[in-house]
Parts: sequence; structure tokens; C-alpha cells
Amino acid sequence: MEKKTVMIIMGLTLLWGGVALADSGLLFKSQRDALAAKGFTFDAHVIEDYVSVFNGGLIHKDTWLGRFDLSAELDLEKAGILKGGTVHIGMMNAHGGMKPTADGMVADLQTVSNIEAPRTTRIYEAWYNQSLLDNRLSVKFGLVDLNSEFLVSDSGNLFINSAFAIASGMFVNTDSDSIYPQPAPAVRLQYSPNDSFVFLAGLFQGNPLGPDINEHSTHFGTKEGLLSIEEGQYHYKLPLAGGLAGVLKTGFWYNSKHAENVPDADNDVDPVIHHQDYGAYVMLDQAVFRVKDAQGLNVFLLAAGAPEDRNQVQGSLGGGINYKGLIPYRENDVTGFALTSASISDKLREVSGQGHSETTYEWTYQVQINDSIHIQPDIQYVVHPNANNDTKNASVFMLRTDIHF
Repeated sequence: MEKKTVMIIMGLTLLWGGVALADSGLLFKSQRDALAAKGFTFDAHVIEDYVSVFNGGLIHKDTWLGRFDLSAELDLEKAGILKGGTVHIGMMNAHGGMKPTADGMVADLQTVSNIEAPRTTRIYEAWYNQSLLDNRLSVKFGLVDLNSEFLVSDSGNLFINSAFAIASGMFVNTDSDSIYPQPAPAVRLQYSPNDSFVFLAGLFQGNPLGPDINEHSTHFGTKEGLLSIEEGQYHYKLPLAGGLAGVLKTGFWYNSKHAENVPDADNDVDPVIHHQDYGAYVMLDQAVFRVKDAQGLNVFLLAAGAPEDRNQVQGSLGGGINYKGLIPYRENDVTGFALTSASISDKLREVSGQGHSETTYEWTYQVQINDSIHIQPDIQYVVHPNANNDTKNASVFMLRTDIHF
């Protein structure tokens, strides 16, 4: 029997046979509870992805990706030091991804795994947050992952493709996003005048992936530009079925780092330089109906756009549905279907010969073994990877294991 088939059978066996572990708790639970009462919490979290490109793409092979996070947080108020203060530090290790990488096998823009990254071990986030005005206002500064607070979709987070974590109309275009795998120095403000509205504003180092300027992810200056992002959120409940919760988010980003004119990228002449880049996005999360508690159907939408003269992707659109508790006696399992499409700049297509767009369809099923262990089979179908009409549509099977120790 082929190795690939054996791994798939083992994974599917774990999905249902592993339910016997449901009574297991987190490691050091009693010690954690005692420390949490004094304001100190910690978490060790590992995600492992088995990835198989079994049709289309560039290469038909298997690979393995992994991410390990270790973080600690101190609530200064509970510790009796300072009201409203929180200190956080975390490290990250990205491993696996032996050649060929998943990205190399599929050759896509919207990478099939949101944990794929160059192998590295580094400080991930390290920040201080101060809450004021009875928690209506907070200020955070330090090394911050933009996507931990901006462009966050609770329903979209179920999916494994990277475009459902942050709009491809933003993260594909430049190296200026302070997101996984390399957050950047930042200052973030959050203000919530009431329970319905939240306003976020962030100022981030503008080139977190520039090794010549920002080798250690500690430089915060204007030489390589600054990225600013603002987001407004409206939280509401529809007057149906006792109140169906929803949230509408809209935002705008601006980067003062220079950006090359897209059509000149392959020309021998000196490219036209734009002195800034910018874009906007909107997203919606909505509960459609509830069976009980959190069980039921949810939908989400995410759209983003940026100027076609300086960005590879001029627009992206994604959305999907997920259902928690679809299968009887599996009320904590979640299944979902989603699609995302990235539209290539019209100006770039004129000179590159690329197609109009790349579209990915994803089906996934997350099995909850217990509060700390999830196993998730996932199938993705990528139409025109990298908007290249000469690359065959790719069929990808993934099996994710997610453990909080």
C-alpha cells in the first residue's frame, strides 16, 4: 500500500477512534489555574500539516509543514502591579517544508496552508498593552501581528488557505504586512465607545521583510516606510431567533514605502516609482441560524482592493459558510465550504500574459477530540494557480493536527 494511502487511513482513524481522548485535559492544568489566578498564563501550541498535491499544479508529491508557538502573558492588575497593564511575549518555530514546499508544488498566489513559512526560530510577538477608561481605550506597542486584530473573521478562521486569514488583495501585493511569519514593531490604538462599535488604528514598520534594513525586526522608522491601517467594526444582532449576532468591518491601509509600477517590472528601462501604496477592505461575519448555544450556521464575506498600477492583485473576494454540530453526537465539530478569488492587475496582464484570476475552493471538517486537540481533513481545488493558464488546476489534500499543550 502506498505511503500516502497509509497516512490518510491513519488520519481518518484518529478522527473517530481518537474520541476516547475526550476526557483528557491540558497539561499542568492545576498549576496553570493557580498561576492564572495571580495573572500569569502560558501556552504551548503546535500545528502540523500533511499536504498532498495529487493532481495538477507543478509537482505531484507530499510534504509536511509545522509551526510551534510558546507564549507567556502577565496580567499586571491580577499580579498587583499596575491596573490595566498586560505584558506578552512569544516565540515561534516554523519547521518542515522540506523541498518541494507546498507553495512550490501548487505554484499558487493564495497559499494552501496558512502556516507555511521558511524554517526559522524567532521571537514572534512581544508587546505591552495598557487599558484605560474602564477598558474602553487601549494602547499596545511592541512586536505585533497585524492579523491578530485587523481583518479577523471568526468564521473564516476555520479554513486553512491563507486568503481566509487575511485578504489576498492585501497580503499578496507587497512585503509590507506585519503578519505571519514576521510581525513588525508597531503601535496600536483601540477605542470602543459602547458595545456596538470598535475603532482600531495601527502604525507598523513598513518593510518587515527587508533584511538589509530590518534584519532583526526591531527597526521602526521612516527610511523604509510606515504602514498605517484603520478599521471600524459594528457589532449587532438581527431581530430573529432571539438575536443572531453579526459584525461588519471595514478598513483602509496606507504604506509610505515606495512601490514599483507593475507594468515596468519586466522591462529593461528604469521602472516608474510610486511614493506610496494603499488599499481598502470590507468583511462580514453573520450567524444565520442557531440550533442551541453556538451550534448552527454562519456565513462570512471578505473583499479587498488596491491600485492596479502598483499591485499584482487589484482585488480579491472570498466567502463561505460553516456549520457547527452538523453531525449528531458531534456537537463541537465544525464543517465548512469556502472560496476565494484573487484578480490580477489589468496593467500587469497586458505585459505578463497572466490570466484574469486565481480561484480556490476549500472544504474542511474540524474534529474536536477535546478542548486542546483538533484534527482537520481539508480538500482544496486551485483553479489557474498564480493565474497561469498553462498550469493545471491543482487538487490538494491536507490533514491538520492542532494541539494546545
